Amino acid sequence: MTYIDAAPDAAVCSRLAREVHDRIGSGLALALRRLELLELTATGLTPAEKGRLADARAALLDTLGVAREVTSALRRCPAAGAITSAPPLEGALRSFLQSMEPLGVRVRLHVDGDDAWVPPLVVNEVFIVVREALRNALAHAGAQEVTVRAVIAPHEVYAEVADDGVGFDARAPRTAGRTNGLLGMEERARALDGTTTVTSAPGRGTTVAVWIPIKGSSIDD
Repeated sequence: MTYIDAAPDAAVCSRLAREVHDRIGSGLALALRRLELLELTATGLTPAEKGRLADARAALLDTLGVAREVTSALRRCPAAGAITSAPPLEGALRSFLQSMEPLGVRVRLHVDGDDAWVPPLVVNEVFIVVREALRNALAHAGAQEVTVRAVIAPHEVYAEVADDGVGFDARAPRTAGRTNGLLGMEERARALDGTTTVTSAPGRGTTVAVWIPIKGSSIDD
């Protein structure tokens, strides 16, 4: 049996955070997407069968939220060291899009700048925020087109996901459970002194934007 000491060292915290995020979180998100596609395409289901699918989707959403919370907690572990490497942002996003199989949705992806200009932790967190916004857009927006744009500069990173879907009232009060994804994106950006903004209205699509400043850049000196 393998177990972890009460006070894990930096390497253990970092490794566990990566494993929970990259393997468990991504696997759950992919399973959720497959289930949602099944719900959209399945025909002749009885009310009971539809109810079981809805229960399975709710369970996956809850577990995905737990995985996200665990990852965040591990990355806040006082002993945890900084992430020292991260896959290129554009390549990671294209790989995620391929796994999502966005049927009937045209996705445009543009990434400008050099990942080497910013810390790997920032690249990683921007990827997580953009991935969550993309997953929401592909799964729930009913969009025909989604545009992803990211600009990496030595002093900041800006990224946005815009869709032409059904939209929603962005001014409505948020509650944990229905808006876990949005709350998680805001928390990640805020932890790096950045911001996440959501612009949407019924029938007008949704735009999620994240901005993170790069501490220690020449513009701050």
